[in-house]
Amino acid sequence: MIRGKPSAEYRQMPRYIYMLNTIYPNSYIRMQKTEEDEFMYLFVALRPLIKGFDYCGPIVVVDGAHLGEAYKGTFVSASTLDGAGCISPLAYSVVDTENDCSWTWFFEQFKNAFGEREEMCVVSDRNESIMKSVTIVFPNIPHYACIWHLWKNVCENFKRSRNTLSDLFYSMAKGYIKEDFDKLMAKVDKIDHRVKEYIEDAGYEKWSRVHSTVNRDRMMTSNIAEFINGCLVEARQLSILELLEEVRILFGSWHCKNREIASYTKDTLGRRFEEVLIINASKSSMMEVCVMIHYFIFYVVPSSEFIFSVYEAGRRYIVCLEQKVCSCGRFHLDEIPCAHAIVVLKEKNVKDMHLYCSDYYKPDVLAKTYEILMVPMPDKEDWSALEDVVAETVYPPRYRRLAGRPRKRRKKNADEKITVNTNCCGQCGQKGHNRRTCTFFPKEK
Repeated sequence: MIRGKPSAEYRQMPRYIYMLNTIYPNSYIRMQKTEEDEFMYLFVALRPLIKGFDYCGPIVVVDGAHLGEAYKGTFVSASTLDGAGCISPLAYSVVDTENDCSWTWFFEQFKNAFGEREEMCVVSDRNESIMKSVTIVFPNIPHYACIWHLWKNVCENFKRSRNTLSDLFYSMAKGYIKEDFDKLMAKVDKIDHRVKEYIEDAGYEKWSRVHSTVNRDRMMTSNIAEFINGCLVEARQLSILELLEEVRILFGSWHCKNREIASYTKDTLGRRFEEVLIINASKSSMMEVCVMIHYFIFYVVPSSEFIFSVYEAGRRYIVCLEQKVCSCGRFHLDEIPCAHAIVVLKEKNVKDMHLYCSDYYKPDVLAKTYEILMVPMPDKEDWSALEDVVAETVYPPRYRRLAGRPRKRRKKNADEKITVNTNCCGQCGQKGHNRRTCTFFPKEK
């Protein structure tokens, strides 16, 4: 290992942290160094992002991406969705690499900055260090797997069954009723029992929404963290201070845009969830229309002031307005009235369906999410700091000089290498044969 050469970027790190704390008071920013004053970790959670998390669902998505600067390292982020379904970044960090120590340190800082909320969960890929660190730092908080990464693992291990089982797997993962899950799993078992054993060993509660111990809502993948990494592809090639500034600017622009969206939302739910409510309302209207044209029997039977039975196509669904649940599973998992609940509310002449939606989706809560502004940083020439801050020594991390030309693209994991080029026939366009063996078009004699 080679000790990093003196770098102005790392020497200015204390001044940069001091300025962040000055511009964003009450933020949580921590830097970890070695005994030789070499840079190890940096964690940044700005006050506007910390405050905004109080008004978002307690679901945290984390992921890491490799850096391409001279001293390498890994960029780590944590994010969630706001009440309009927009990405709301929470914290970001630079660590040496993805291992048990770095992820444990990251989650310790995250816990210090954001605390531990009720019904909280962490969603990520199936990185062993992440799973282990969550168990250590948050022993009472479940870790859930990204269903996309899990399915890619299945595709890699069981290539012959992937096309047949893809729809079944995603239907199981996103299902709302355990009985439907069991029926689909029986079909998977008939097609390939090895796949059933594999996803069963992964733990149903890790990837199936209906088996989750807490409500992970619609956060079934770690796509929002992957999206953040994708937006920073070029920035990850920059020096550390330039990278940190690009991240702050990106998150600041999103914060401003989401704040503008929140200002438009006054009488409805957040954009994404208002659409779900409208779709459910249209389904309830279709149920009522089907009664008129005698497609199937549909009616509502009250059992008490709050409990109702809704019969649809010969199946009975029980709706409890007081607890906001329905036996179809959608009401309490989506936290938005399902079609059956809306039918009941119409029977009770309730006009405002928003009262039965989650508070996180309502306009006043959405506005509070972006109540604190993300102000710009002054130019580097205008940075000021105390004498002891300026005098603090920070050396670049040690690094290993690799032979050959530096890689521009990261090396993909085995579970990501799933794309297979399938040749198609040049005449009919179908897969599985070529123009010489094509039987669709007769050969000219």
